[in-house]
Amino acid sequence: MELEGKVSLITGGSRGIGREIALVLAEVGSQVVIVYQNQANKAAEVVGLIEQLGRKALAVKTDVSRVEEVQPMVESVVEEFGRIDILVNNAGLSRDMLLPRMKEEDWNLVLSVNLTGAF
Repeated sequence: MELEGKVSLITGGSRGIGREIALVLAEVGSQVVIVYQNQANKAAEVVGLIEQLGRKALAVKTDVSRVEEVQPMVESVVEEFGRIDILVNNAGLSRDMLLPRMKEEDWNLVLSVNLTGAF
């Protein structure tokens, strides 16, 4: 797979599976945008690793469950890179418990990150 010059945006890209996806995309030639909500230090670490591979990288703090944050983030990425070629919607969370015990705010948070964030 050759992605030379492509621009990839990975939500939840600062750690775990998203981090590994970001690194693989950079290894095959992509410029990478890491979207994270917390842990700026982890996002900066991934950016540093990508830059060591000779690729351009950017970390952007965004809560993907909030449309009012996502739209400006996309606009800033397009302004910086000119486009977005690949979107990896990796951000997600879970609140592991039986549904009858789940609080409404936990339910809404899971839906807003895992579903609304993809929209």
